[in-house]
Amino acid sequence: MKKVLISVYYKDGIDKVAKNLTNAGWEIISTGGTANFLRENDIPVTDVSSITKFPEILDGRVKTLHPLIFGSILAKDSKEHLEQLKEYNLEKYDLVIVNFYPFEDALQKKEEGVDFMVKNIDIGGPSMVRAAAKNFSSTIVITDKKDYISVISTLIEEGNISFKKRKHLAQKAFSYTSFYDSLIADYLFEDENNIPDYYGIVGRKKANLRYGENPHQRAGLYINNFNSPLNNFIQLNGKELSFNNILDLSMVYELVNIFKDNKKHFSVVVKHQNPCGAALKNSCSEAFTSAFSGDPKSSFGGIVGFNKSLDIKTAEEMSKIFFEVIIAPDFEEDALNLLKQKKNLRIIKMNFGYTEKRDIKIVPGGFVSQDRDNTIKDSKYFELKTKTKPNNSQLEDIDFGWKLIKFVKSNGIILIKNNTLIGVGAGQMSRVDAVEIAINKSQFSLEDSTLISDAFFPFPDSVEIAAKNKIKVLVEPGGSIKDKAVIQKAEEKNIALLFTTMRHFKH
Repeated sequence: MKKVLISVYYKDGIDKVAKNLTNAGWEIISTGGTANFLRENDIPVTDVSSITKFPEILDGRVKTLHPLIFGSILAKDSKEHLEQLKEYNLEKYDLVIVNFYPFEDALQKKEEGVDFMVKNIDIGGPSMVRAAAKNFSSTIVITDKKDYISVISTLIEEGNISFKKRKHLAQKAFSYTSFYDSLIADYLFEDENNIPDYYGIVGRKKANLRYGENPHQRAGLYINNFNSPLNNFIQLNGKELSFNNILDLSMVYELVNIFKDNKKHFSVVVKHQNPCGAALKNSCSEAFTSAFSGDPKSSFGGIVGFNKSLDIKTAEEMSKIFFEVIIAPDFEEDALNLLKQKKNLRIIKMNFGYTEKRDIKIVPGGFVSQDRDNTIKDSKYFELKTKTKPNNSQLEDIDFGWKLIKFVKSNGIILIKNNTLIGVGAGQMSRVDAVEIAINKSQFSLEDSTLISDAFFPFPDSVEIAAKNKIKVLVEPGGSIKDKAVIQKAEEKNIALLFTTMRHFKH
């Protein structure tokens, strides 16, 4: 008789699995709550304790951790192993079905304290899964309910599954334990102010994507935090999101998130992971039209975000233009109905509030990790380096622009006027080139505008160019060996120069 060990916290569908296996002549071995659940569904079960002759102890912490259980999981289909099992009146387990205590769910209630969280750390489950996965050629392991139907039906109809499928299930099992352990490690580490010696990048697949940045690249979306905006958004219209959409959408989210509590309306347009238009205004439609006017050419086919509900007036303006995705916390009904007339337009309802703390980039054979650049300083903390001072309106532009510049690829330069992004120079190897690009791309009068740089000016040439274009305020981190020359040039040109003492490189 074939045997299956079942121990699951999430019991969806497990009664049907057990009934089908029982009807096919399998014996069910189980533990605690799972055994009770199966009996309630009139399924015969052998308790683990009747095999080990040892009761569950320590509030259920120890029940399956026993050689009489693990021997049956780890035994190979070899004469030697089977004879050893026979010595102890044991038979090997052909199938192990396990999922774990809900540590991932418990993270939503972590304010209940460490004891509560520790209670939700599974020990026996991961141990059994790892054992079965190690022995996958002889013991099948299932950790994902999506595999129930295909695996069980094949086992019943054909008596076995392929080696390739066994290996695939083992890979899923080890990935599952890795994901689970990483959640625990991250929780235990979150209050420590240092860099961990071991660090795992894990996630639960949310969706297969059509392809990656290019059609020849495979891609998927993975989530490793329940509170992620990408885990909880609602798509109201349009095609499925692509890899590139998600990258741009994520930047829109982070930009809008900064302004989520602002009394004014904020709108931003992102293209290829750079903001090309942004504005903070008194109405939704004014914020959008101002953001779009910052760079209409680049905004075509971009992703647009809003910090407040999108109204019909804004929708009417947007319906004239091609965009890939629109993101807002809500949509007025008539605005949504109008936008839905474009069947391919992706419309995303997304709540704001989550802030990512880490930044990870893959490098060949590894990755680099850093704190995410979430620090935002106000102009009141900046150092004025010239006699010329910015006026109140320009101070507003400084505060607005300094929130945006850290999202522009380095070398990054932006131009701000009246709380509107009117020019961007992004991703240049030369800072003065970035300055010239931002100025040349702008379709506005630059008189009295503010120029913000993500890092210091290495030479005073950028100040010369700014003065030539009647720019009146320069904001940069400072720290160059040429700072004195830059300050002198700003004084000479009657330009207000402020040092932030903090840079915002984005590679």
